[in-house]
Amino acid sequence: MAEAYKVVDVAPIYQLVYNEEGDYSPVAARYPIGLRLYLENGEMFEMYYVPPEVIEALEMIRNGNPPPRRQSLFSLLAFHDEFKDLMDKSLDRVVIDEFDENTGVYTATVHFESDGLHLTVKMIPSHALFLAMITDKPVYVSEELLEIALEEEEEDNEDEEGEDFY
Repeated sequence: MAEAYKVVDVAPIYQLVYNEEGDYSPVAARYPIGLRLYLENGEMFEMYYVPPEVIEALEMIRNGNPPPRRQSLFSLLAFHDEFKDLMDKSLDRVVIDEFDENTGVYTATVHFESDGLHLTVKMIPSHALFLAMITDKPVYVSEELLEIALEEEEEDNEDEEGEDFY
């Protein structure tokens, strides 16, 4: 495996939705928009446009909360023992390792091992992360993607510095 860093924690990224007065009164809400992955080397890796139902299920797993009365597919599978056992027997690891510059999306490689057979499947990273979390399998982010994310962040900061706000 190319150089990659293990994910040690995952937390949601929220966007605040303000009330009509534009403040944080009880009417204000938080809307999940992404995931922040904390890596073993102290870095953070952020993924945006993650489906809210994936974030909700990951938070249930992380916090040990019971599933809601009205479930998504992810919250259902998070507590489905037979599905988790099946995944646990073959899922080996997840590596978030690709970035498509044209679309701006990441891809994860999910490694399965069973009876000496190795299979890799390309997946949406948040979905692959979900499978890893329900089976307690490791997730890694490639060093190359960390470098790309850092470059993108630096470009965003440079763009903001040159803008005038009136």
